[in-house]
Amino acid sequence: MVDTDTHDALLTTCIQDLFAGEKLLAARLPAVAAHACDAELRAKLTRIAADAGERALALGQTGRHAGGPPNLWMAGILDDSERDVRSTAAGPLLDTAMIGAVRKAVSADRVSYETAVALAENELRAVLEKMRNALVATDGQLAVLLARVAAAV
Repeated sequence: MVDTDTHDALLTTCIQDLFAGEKLLAARLPAVAAHACDAELRAKLTRIAADAGERALALGQTGRHAGGPPNLWMAGILDDSERDVRSTAAGPLLDTAMIGAVRKAVSADRVSYETAVALAENELRAVLEKMRNALVATDGQLAVLLARVAAAV
């Protein structure tokens, strides 16, 4: 049985998936961020979690967010991040691992937004593009942090 059989239904599925992922990121990333030794990294991860919460609110305002399944890819990435916190020595090594894990989340999020942007039109497209562009900028900032933090390993 096919549940998604129209352009509009696929866009709704994308938004449901993004909404579920953003909610997870907002809820679970702060606990990971608390383990960062680098103050700039801790602040950046905290900001990323807050931004995810804001994106979830914006996605909720589309009216297309409800009823989707859990976001398995974001849950898996966050599971890996939490495992890193438990299994990696604190300091620059853990900070490096956390940046890698969060960049995976940001990249997966960005790619999912690109699909939604391709399907959306008009004002919704502009909103989704803005979210995607913010994630591109966040990834660039994390890449700079990675170079600095990893140099201390």
